[in-house]
Amino acid sequence: MVNKRLLSFLLCWAFILVPSAVVWAQCVATPNSGANFRVFDVATKQEVQALCVGRQVRLKDASGRQLDPAQVYYQKTAAIVCSGFQDTSTFYTPTAAGSITISQNTQNPQPNSSGLIFARTFPVKATPPPTFDLVACSAGLVQITVTDQTYDQYTVTIGGQVVQPNPRPNAPVTYTTNGATSVTLTGSYNSPTLCTNNLTKTFTPLPAPQRPTIQRLTVQTGGNALFQFGPLQTQYQYSLQVNDAAVGGFRTVATIDPASTSYTLANATLPGCYRLLLRDACQTSAPLPSLTEVCSVTLTATSLEARNRLTWVTSQQGTVEITRNGQPLVQLPAGTRQYEDTAVTCGVAYTYRISATAGGSTSVSNESAVTTTSSLAPAAPRLTASFNLLNQVELTAEVPRSSSGGQLTYLRNGAALRTTTSRTLRDSTLTLPQALCYTARFQDACGNRSSESAAVCPVVLSASSANAEGTLVRLSWSALRGPDPAAPVTYRVLVLSANNAVLSSISAGAALSLPALAPLLNQQDQQVLRYRVEATGGGLASPSYSNVATVARAVKLFVPTAFTPNGDGLNDVLELRGRYLDNFRFVVIDRNGQEVFRATTRSQTWDGRIGTTAPVPGAYVWRFEANDQAGQHVVQQGTVTILR
Repeated sequence: MVNKRLLSFLLCWAFILVPSAVVWAQCVATPNSGANFRVFDVATKQEVQALCVGRQVRLKDASGRQLDPAQVYYQKTAAIVCSGFQDTSTFYTPTAAGSITISQNTQNPQPNSSGLIFARTFPVKATPPPTFDLVACSAGLVQITVTDQTYDQYTVTIGGQVVQPNPRPNAPVTYTTNGATSVTLTGSYNSPTLCTNNLTKTFTPLPAPQRPTIQRLTVQTGGNALFQFGPLQTQYQYSLQVNDAAVGGFRTVATIDPASTSYTLANATLPGCYRLLLRDACQTSAPLPSLTEVCSVTLTATSLEARNRLTWVTSQQGTVEITRNGQPLVQLPAGTRQYEDTAVTCGVAYTYRISATAGGSTSVSNESAVTTTSSLAPAAPRLTASFNLLNQVELTAEVPRSSSGGQLTYLRNGAALRTTTSRTLRDSTLTLPQALCYTARFQDACGNRSSESAAVCPVVLSASSANAEGTLVRLSWSALRGPDPAAPVTYRVLVLSANNAVLSSISAGAALSLPALAPLLNQQDQQVLRYRVEATGGGLASPSYSNVATVARAVKLFVPTAFTPNGDGLNDVLELRGRYLDNFRFVVIDRNGQEVFRATTRSQTWDGRIGTTAPVPGAYVWRFEANDQAGQHVVQQGTVTILR
């Protein structure tokens, strides 16, 4: 049976239900009652004065009285309470930050007295994982920026070691990783508390930074500059900088995309020295590689008397190369700042460029164009002459320092042949044999005229039969005169086939003719003999050839006056004999004017028969027609008699 008693009034009355009893409790802690409890962290067994969200604690009575745990009640509310006690659990896990009042209701040691109320208010701290940004800098470095605002203080652990300094919110700090690939940030509070939490992030270490290289700096028309780079690392950032005296150092003029290989800077500072600055995402420059400067080259070209003067301004070191019209002209030692090009022709425009190379970087100047001017006479041409196989003279003129342009006037035996820009000329208006000597003069684009070249006279060859049969040939020729008339000349006679292939040769030394010589054996069946003289020397780099001279030997035909087709084996057939018998027609006609035999080759013979009829004795007329190798039409005729 539960008894109801009237309790003394303190601040308010409360009705409390406890097992087997209903007790009225006070709304404030009962003073000097000895009621008390303490709070311990479950994980560490430490007593705590502040609670942490999500961290379990245990409530332990500290009154020193022997209490029945089943009659010790706790309430967790915003303020002290004196009613509604039903929970006897001593474990508690806060779920929200702020503060919490824990009220304890315990048995009163006085008989028939109300329960004792004891309350404590605790701060509750939030414990979320602290937030932060992690950036991999250069190799071995990371940067941490705390973005969290929850905790009072933060510590950083890398590779299992706490590193200094401790970061502050929104203040980036760079740390050495010592090979680690993860970072842990721990947040905590200044007041004694176990409230803390951490967050771990991993990262990919960056490769070691390589020295960025400007491989080529080219000054372009209009004051732009083209920069070409060596391979850049996409994990880093690059800035193109120019050395600016006004700021006392380098000034950034462009940000370079690390995926690019070139960049054009408009309105570049010229002359100027540039470098490519490498930075990591943390904007640190050490211990990054040292930088190499590349300085622009500014070129000016001016024309003087028959020469072009080049001057350039640069701080770039290294060997210097000059190109003219896109082709290499000359290489000069480092430090050279001027050059004169004398291998030029008046009136011709030239375009120059300077490049200086040092340390793997090349600086290329702007293009500078200049037209050469002069009032000086150009050098005389150097002329060579040689016959081709069609008996035309081919002339070649070399004009010093001028492979094209200007006007060349070619002369034969003092009379002008033609004026042309061409360095070659073919003279096909010749009458042979005659003495031939050629000269040439040059007029440049400025109107300056050279003197005439040294006369060159090709060999003119004559050939004739030395006997009536044409079995001996006499050759003679004029002397070669080359561009160097004092230089010795030797001669070689070439024997040619009908298609101008060289069959053999005969050395003549310095002789201008040969004794009568027999044609070579392999020419016994060749009616027209062909010869050519090869002359070497006279200041010529290659041989000069004479005209092709020919000797035509007469076609010879022998026809017997009679033959006896009686079958005795002696003189039974009519056959043709002679030399150079080719491309002919031989016809035999009887007394009635009828053709009885025809032959077009030597192998054809006539046995006197007309068809199947036996030979008829008597006189027959024959006619021979041929076109010889010299193109002459040959006609012969006569009679032949058939005898019994």
